[in-house]
Amino acid sequence: MSKSENYNEFENGEFSRVSFDFRGYLFKVLNLWKFMLLCVGTAIIIAYFINVRKQNVYKLSSLISIENDQNPFFTANTSISFNWGGVSGKMSKTITAIKTRSHNEKVVDSLQYYMEYLTQGKYRKEDIYVNSPFRFKINKEAPQVLGYPIGIRFINVNEFEVFTEFESTNRLSQVFGNNAFKRVAVPVGSFSKKFSVGEYIDLPFLNGILNVINQFEITPGKEYFIQFLNFDSVVNKYKSGIIIEPESSSSPVLMLQLAGNNKAKIVDYLNATSAILSKSELERKNLYATNTIKFIDSSLAGVNNNLQEYTDEMNTFRRKNKVFDITEEIAQISDQLREYGISKEQQELKLNYLDNLEKYINTKTDFTEINAPTVFGITEINILNSISKIIELSTQRQNLEYTTKEGSGLFEDIDRKIKSEKNILLETIEATKKTVRIQLTNINNSVGKLESKLSNLPEDQQEYLKIQKKTRY
Repeated sequence: MSKSENYNEFENGEFSRVSFDFRGYLFKVLNLWKFMLLCVGTAIIIAYFINVRKQNVYKLSSLISIENDQNPFFTANTSISFNWGGVSGKMSKTITAIKTRSHNEKVVDSLQYYMEYLTQGKYRKEDIYVNSPFRFKINKEAPQVLGYPIGIRFINVNEFEVFTEFESTNRLSQVFGNNAFKRVAVPVGSFSKKFSVGEYIDLPFLNGILNVINQFEITPGKEYFIQFLNFDSVVNKYKSGIIIEPESSSSPVLMLQLAGNNKAKIVDYLNATSAILSKSELERKNLYATNTIKFIDSSLAGVNNNLQEYTDEMNTFRRKNKVFDITEEIAQISDQLREYGISKEQQELKLNYLDNLEKYINTKTDFTEINAPTVFGITEINILNSISKIIELSTQRQNLEYTTKEGSGLFEDIDRKIKSEKNILLETIEATKKTVRIQLTNINNSVGKLESKLSNLPEDQQEYLKIQKKTRY
C-alpha cells in the first residue's frame, strides 16, 4: 500500500470518529420537551411566590437649593455672610448637618417614625402609615412596649378593644420622652380590654389616647396593630439610608435620596428633613441677631437712664436760676462740644467692644456667638475677615463633633487654623485699639481748648452749658 493510500485511510478514520450527529441530538432533546416545560414552569412559579412575598422598594428624591444669605446687621461693603465660605461652603455644611445624628433624631421624633400602624395582609403585617383610620397620641413620659404588635379591634365608631398575647412576664419598653429603656411587667397569655375613643389608655405596655380620623370609615370587627420600635435603631436606619450629594458640580442645588417600602413615609421624611434644616438655620441666625440686639438694648437702656437724669438736672437748674440767652459764638462752641462728645462716645463704644472681643477670644472656645462688629462702628476689614474665618471654622468643628470622634486629625487641623486666626485677630485688635486711643486723645485735646474759651463765663452760665451739653449727646 502506498503512502498516499495510508494517509487517506487515516484521514477518513479520524473524520468518522470525531464527527457529531447534530440532527440526532436535536431529536433526543425534543423528546424531553415535557421535562423542560416542567422545569421552566416550576422556576416561574417559584419566582412568582418569592416576588409576591417581597415588599416593594421605592426610591424617591428631593432637591434643596442653597442660597447665599446675608446678615442684615452688617453693611453692604463690610459684611459677614451667614454661609461663611460662600455657596460651596454652605453646601458642605448642609451635607454634614443632614448626616448628623442630632438632625435625624429631630426628624424621626417630629414624624414619630418609632411608632408603626399595621394591618394584617395576605403574607405579612402591612404598614398603613397614611391609611390608618386612627392616630395614637402617646404619653412620652410613660413606657411603650418595644417590638411587639398591640392589636386594636373596633367594636363601633366610639369603642374599641385592645388585645394582645404575651409569652413571658416582662418585656423591654422605652420612654420616648428621654428614650430611656425599662422592663415592664405584662400579663401572660391572652389579654383584651375595652376602651372608648378619646379615653386615656393606662396599661403597663401601652400609654396614650386613641383618636379616630373622621375622613376614614370605621369597620366594626376590623383589626389593626400598633408597634413601637427602638428609637435609636430607627434614627440609625434613616441616618445611614439617606443620601445627599450635589445635583451637579456647578449647581448650588443638593439632591436628597431615600429608599424604603412606604412611599408616603419617604416623602414625609424628605420634606421634614428640609423643613427642620431650614428651621435650624433660621434659629441659628435668630440667635446671632438676638445676641446683637440684646447688646444694643442694654446700651440704649443705659443711655435712656442717663438722659433722664440729665433732663431732671436741667429742669432743677431752671427752677433755681433765671433763663438767659447766650451769644452766637458761645452757642457755636457749645455745638462743637456736643459733636465732640458724640464722637468721643462712639470711640469709647469701639474701644469697649474691642476690649470685650479680646476677652471673648482669649477665654471662650465657642466662637459662633460673636456680636456684629459694624454695629459698634468697627469697619476694620482685617477684623471682619478674621471674625468671619473664626466663626466658619468654629461652625465646621461643631458639625464635625456629630460625625467624628474627638481626637481625630480633622479636629487638630481645625483647631490649628482657629488658633492661627485668633492670633491674627488679637494683633489686629491691639493695633485698632491704639488708633482709637489716639483719636480719643485728639478729641479730648480739642474739647479742652474749647472749654478753656468758656472758662471766663459766669459760673451759672458755665453750669447751664455743661448740663445742656449732656442732654444733647
